[in-house]
Amino acid sequence: MAGRIPDQFIDELLARTDITDVVASRISLKKTGQNYSALCPFHNEKTPSFSLNPNKQFYYCFGCGAGGNAISFVMEHDHLDFIDAIEVLAKDAGLEIPREKGAPDRYEQNAELLKRLSESAHFFQEQLIKHPDKKRATDYLSIERGLSGQIAKVFGLGFAPQGWDNLLRKIGTRAEQQEQLLLGGMLIEKKDQPGHYYDRFRDRIMFPIRDTRGRVIAFGGRAFGDEKPKYLNSPETPVFQKSQELYGLFEAKQNTPILEQIIVVEGYMDVIVLAQHGITNAVATLGTSVNSQHIRKLFKLVSKVTLCFDGDKAGRAAAIRGLEAALPVMQDEKQVRFLFLPEGEDPDSLVRKEGKESFTHRLEDAHSLSHVLFDHARKQVTLGDEEGEAQFARNAMEMIQQIPKELTFRSVLIRQLSDQSGIDSNTLNNTVFKTRRHFSPESETPDTSATTAAPYNNHDDAPDLNYYESTLSHGDYDDYSPSAHLYDSEITYTPTRTSTSKKSYGKAPFKKGKFNQDDTATLPPPAPTLSRVKQATLCLLLQPKIASTIEIPDPLQNKADEELQLFCKIWRYFTKYPKNNVGHLLGSTIENTTIQGIYALLNHQDATTKLKISNAQQEVIDMVSNMEKNLGLNSSITRLKNQGNESIKDDDSKQELRNLMEQMRRKKS
Repeated sequence: MAGRIPDQFIDELLARTDITDVVASRISLKKTGQNYSALCPFHNEKTPSFSLNPNKQFYYCFGCGAGGNAISFVMEHDHLDFIDAIEVLAKDAGLEIPREKGAPDRYEQNAELLKRLSESAHFFQEQLIKHPDKKRATDYLSIERGLSGQIAKVFGLGFAPQGWDNLLRKIGTRAEQQEQLLLGGMLIEKKDQPGHYYDRFRDRIMFPIRDTRGRVIAFGGRAFGDEKPKYLNSPETPVFQKSQELYGLFEAKQNTPILEQIIVVEGYMDVIVLAQHGITNAVATLGTSVNSQHIRKLFKLVSKVTLCFDGDKAGRAAAIRGLEAALPVMQDEKQVRFLFLPEGEDPDSLVRKEGKESFTHRLEDAHSLSHVLFDHARKQVTLGDEEGEAQFARNAMEMIQQIPKELTFRSVLIRQLSDQSGIDSNTLNNTVFKTRRHFSPESETPDTSATTAAPYNNHDDAPDLNYYESTLSHGDYDDYSPSAHLYDSEITYTPTRTSTSKKSYGKAPFKKGKFNQDDTATLPPPAPTLSRVKQATLCLLLQPKIASTIEIPDPLQNKADEELQLFCKIWRYFTKYPKNNVGHLLGSTIENTTIQGIYALLNHQDATTKLKISNAQQEVIDMVSNMEKNLGLNSSITRLKNQGNESIKDDDSKQELRNLMEQMRRKKS
């Protein structure tokens, strides 16, 4: 069903949903008076700071500032977007989601195609446990690749047996099914027999590719030996665009208890082996280099993205492409870091050799974006004198100017560059530098190098993955059932911070700069003190019942001020719905700026104080009174000025203006 979800349905859904049940099904709650408490699921803590108020249907964490209603909790805990969270809660409540008229999205248009792909995944999984030739597949996975049956369940691995029409005969028995399988890239039409098809994937280990909601949208197939092509992937289809998807993202969201960081690696086997060793937050690109769309997508989920590359020349070249992709989509309080592995190693081989703890240490020591940016700018310079430093500054600024101008991070980099080059920050800011070309997903040329290509592209020079001796029994594949729950894995990932020393992988710098110092130099400043209007707005959010006791004059409601507009929106909502709370407000609000404004206030350090004050009503009344008085003074002054010079010559008007100006002076002092 297509179109926008009506606001009335969201209100009804929240009214029928008990946030206590929603939260209790995901974390352990303890009754504390009228509320419930728990260890916050959104940050690591030893003492409970998460509080849930069943009467207000609202949760708040005094440790990290997370707060909201049932919808926002599902979004944050399950790593879902707004629509997906609505669908989860509606399903639990037994409600069908109505939609306002609108164009259906690509998934709604291709529901049957998605069904065929899901059936294909189930078919391949069945072959891995039932086919007479299954031992060949299980031996490859367990003995040669060292994978357990449990990790095979998590990632839905399967087996496409030998033969030209196994899938076709099982799923494509009708003409319309064959058309959908062809559209989904599962079949190939015979050149000499139009309307006749054969299976695309034959005699291969199958890796289903899921979207962020867990729907199978494509496949990758790996040959057992040296057959060509070694890696074969689905073509692009109406539901699969390789430049937009990331392999393993759904599994990372499902299996990582606190998803704070995502590691981007080069192949799906890297993703799976890391997960088997307890590092469940890795994803891989699908036949392209990391692009801006990938980074933007990951920033919606986590605050830190680590790009993992081989330490050879090709790996560093891929890192620069990742750097150029990250710059235009950088955000304050977000990080992109770069991990370069020892030459000849990939995540698959290294985590087997060193184990989870050592690999986690490497992640903690990954290079910052500023380190890689400045190092790359230096490597392009051959002169070691003043001319070389000037060229270094130009190279660096060509990259820095790709970062959005409003970001604090951009200012920090310019300040670091000034220290590095000896050129004043104002000069760097005011000089026009040529714009570097960076690739967008639409214009990007797919990366076909052995180092950066995805493992299941259609090129003969796809990366060759090494074989590793298994330390696990392959007998557990006999218990592999595709109908079993895919996410019963006990895999966990607990980052362990160690040394933060950085090892340079290139030419020595011209001079030591801030980027070689502790990373705290680049942290944004602490949250500023809230204005009087924002403090009053926070009072309304945390104690919404006071809204109905307060009057806001029309001139204030009509004043074109962003802070006051947000205050009035919240006041009008709680005046209209006196029994509702912040959870209902967030659920009924679709305007992104309003939602962001509300969350910014709830996450502010003053929220803890405002939640406890007893005079919230008086604080809001005082703010309104002050704003009204201020508005009256300004209006009177404007009225007198608009009368013109002749009227102000009148003694009474002059005295009135002097009195008003004196009031304004006293107000400011």
